[in-house]
Amino acid sequence: MAMLKDRFDLSTGSVEKTNLKQKLQEVDVFWFRLGYQLNAEVIDKNTRCKYFVSPVTGIDHIDEELCEKHGISIICLRGEKEFLKEVRATAEHTILLAMMLMRNAVPAVQDVEQDNWRRDLFRGFELYKKKVGIIGYGRLGKIVADYCHALGCEVGFYDVEEKEHPEYIQVYDNLETCIEASDVVSIHVPYNKSTHHLFDQKVLSTFDQNKWLINTSRGGIVDDVALLDLLKKEKLAGAALDVIYGEPNIENNALIQFAKENRNLIITPHIGGCTYESFEKTEAFIGDKLLKAINYQKTT
Repeated sequence: MAMLKDRFDLSTGSVEKTNLKQKLQEVDVFWFRLGYQLNAEVIDKNTRCKYFVSPVTGIDHIDEELCEKHGISIICLRGEKEFLKEVRATAEHTILLAMMLMRNAVPAVQDVEQDNWRRDLFRGFELYKKKVGIIGYGRLGKIVADYCHALGCEVGFYDVEEKEHPEYIQVYDNLETCIEASDVVSIHVPYNKSTHHLFDQKVLSTFDQNKWLINTSRGGIVDDVALLDLLKKEKLAGAALDVIYGEPNIENNALIQFAKENRNLIITPHIGGCTYESFEKTEAFIGDKLLKAINYQKTT
């Protein structure tokens, strides 16, 4: 706000989804995070807006082909590797989810809030010396791997590309082998057509009742139906998700309904990157990126 107020005529606050199409016909720049789906329902030849600004790395909530067709530029954090090395919120949240899941923290807290003190009901597992498989050894995958190593885990990864890595990290040739060798599997791949349902029924069948799955990437990478079936049959020790396919439209979501009644699934509302520090860093960076994109020259 401070950076932009002297350069733009700002209109702030939320936009009702029913009014989004009209709003995009009124503004030149639309700045938002993950609360909107920008697709053919709101974008057409009459769209005045030519800059979609979203300070996030994953932009599956924006129809890129449609934006290109209508000459709309997307300004985001995708590919900003050097800058993003200092943004660690999602990596920290990944570790948090793993520990919460393995230590039964959520049901334990809920039980105390019901005036109980039944510690033996919530005996859990330590992360120490567990084998952790990182799926996708990019920026976040590397940070999570470092955190896990610092916690005393045995770390390995699978990636479709060859990646430089420390000697103490094991590299696996394929996804299934990485899962089979791991106690904890953490997903850190971008979401696109090739990774949609990467964790399908076949891949998920590689899991067993002694393995945990963590997903702080995108919901569409995991087949919800297959995951739910695995959890119901207790063929997975547990799953912790920060993302759900179709979010934020979660009404009657089967996974959420299951999580309400069962201890082997915990879900947070895509808060991996939702910290004061990360917001401050990313918004300042993306604001500067916007000014450079439109080649803004302040007049005196």
